[in-house]
Amino acid sequence: MANKGRNWVLSLFSSTLLFTAPMMVSAEEEVEEAEVTEEASDSYSLSLFHTNDIHASIDNFGKMAYFLNEQRAQVENSLYLDAGDIFSGNPVVDLQDGEPIINLLNHMNLDLMTVGNHEFDYGQEVFQYRRNESNFNWISANTRVVDNSIPIEDLDPYEIFDFGDFTVGVLGLTQNPPATNPAGIVGLEFDDYVETALEYEYLRDEVDVFIALNHIGFSADQRLAEEVDFFDIIIGGHSHTALQEPVVVNGTPIAHAGSNSRNIGLLDLMIDPDTREVSIDGRLQSVSELDDAMVDETVQSLVDSYNEATDELLSEVIGFTDTGLNRDARWQKDVSLGNMITDSLRTFANTDIAITNNGGIRANIEAGDITARDIFTVDPFGNSITILEMTGHDLQEVIAYSYERSLDSFGAQIDLQTSGLNYIIYVDEDGRYADSDLFMYGEPMDLEQSFTIATNNFIVAGGDGYDFSKATIVQEDAGQVTNALIQFVQDTTEAEGAVNYEPTEGRILTKPIEEKYEPEPEPEPEEPGNNRENDNHNRKNHQNRGNKDNDNHNRQNHENRGNQNNNRKEVAPGQSKR
Repeated sequence: MANKGRNWVLSLFSSTLLFTAPMMVSAEEEVEEAEVTEEASDSYSLSLFHTNDIHASIDNFGKMAYFLNEQRAQVENSLYLDAGDIFSGNPVVDLQDGEPIINLLNHMNLDLMTVGNHEFDYGQEVFQYRRNESNFNWISANTRVVDNSIPIEDLDPYEIFDFGDFTVGVLGLTQNPPATNPAGIVGLEFDDYVETALEYEYLRDEVDVFIALNHIGFSADQRLAEEVDFFDIIIGGHSHTALQEPVVVNGTPIAHAGSNSRNIGLLDLMIDPDTREVSIDGRLQSVSELDDAMVDETVQSLVDSYNEATDELLSEVIGFTDTGLNRDARWQKDVSLGNMITDSLRTFANTDIAITNNGGIRANIEAGDITARDIFTVDPFGNSITILEMTGHDLQEVIAYSYERSLDSFGAQIDLQTSGLNYIIYVDEDGRYADSDLFMYGEPMDLEQSFTIATNNFIVAGGDGYDFSKATIVQEDAGQVTNALIQFVQDTTEAEGAVNYEPTEGRILTKPIEEKYEPEPEPEPEEPGNNRENDNHNRKNHQNRGNKDNDNHNRQNHENRGNQNNNRKEVAPGQSKR
């Protein structure tokens, strides 16, 4: 493969500006030390500014715009690049289908963006509308339109910037397949990262600086760097990784700037005019450390106007929580926020069970007042509730898939929060799924029986690779997820004073497979002539009777909670319950 000479500079000065989040680098993956080189005074210079996974976090855009304008005014050559996922995460933006952030990024002079998976969240027509409104190009080399009847038009695979003395080529790669509502990617196909990159290797000889602007995650970026060596740098997103300085893998530096407008990545490139060697000095600028008084007034005025337009609706207090509702440990077990969400779905839809995927739980709810803004921030996608009927066997297959769904990217992990259902995942010595047990009302589930299940339409439609083809759809649209959450919070606060949950309730457990098959202890040998057998028999009958009473009591309480809101109507966001 063609590969121009490259050296990388990681400045000691950068340590004063770094974001303090830990660098997410696998211990198994070799990371090369960057070589410190002396920069030639006559080299061409290029300053790159980069963000990723903004997720509609616009409140700091005034400060960010001022910083970007000030920094770019001080250099001759610069680019501002974004590695995707500008949408989904803030109701101020999401309730207007992304229009505010496009307007703001236009004012911030964004030069180029790679398409992220959440760019498809609002649907295909909105995707193309927002793309047309952008002053910056949306690129993706591995996204192909295979049905010309869809609203989305072909994307450019790359962009070339000509600075006179040198040229810069930027190639884009999008997550394959994108984690979004399947309706948003109908008629599109997404190709392999390495194979796609190799198709454009010829650009290495046509440009002086070759950049991969990817939305595929840090692990996939590392694998790409292991397979190809012709990129001068990979700027990435999707995994929300905050790299304090570029990590060098197989000779290629990789830069990520975290998420949610917390950081701006800075990369200073020096291009030798004779050898075309590229030296790179990289760091992060924490947005929180920027001077609050230094804001771009035009951008800040726009941010304020967007916030004020929706503030009355979103600021309405709909409930209260003493404990707070947390999602942080959701990949290991059931969590308070996951339990509240699934309880809301099951109560609203009056089903036996409710499940929801962890990727759809987007933020915590702090202790104190719960507002409509909290609900729309937790679930910004506008998903509807779908009611299914399926057997225990088929549900067990779904749970088996859920545990290994992200095996190649994040490893085996919990992905489904539940209500009305408890389950145990048994893993082998490698941490892989080996078996599972499902329970209802404290008893093993009858896997032959059919159950009604409430969940979101995203996973029913195949989002995140889920397959519910064996289920029967009872009701495709049973109301908005956000309406169910708002109603549950209102009703629980009214009835109980607060929406309080323990951090975890043991609804989901992970155990070694050996524990499933541990033999029961052998009974002690009976002594001749005593009445132990009769005593044990009587005690057993007494205990069984007591357990049966407790189970019946628990089942009655469970059913009462499930039927609590059987006949309630949906509540519009911000509307008080009457």
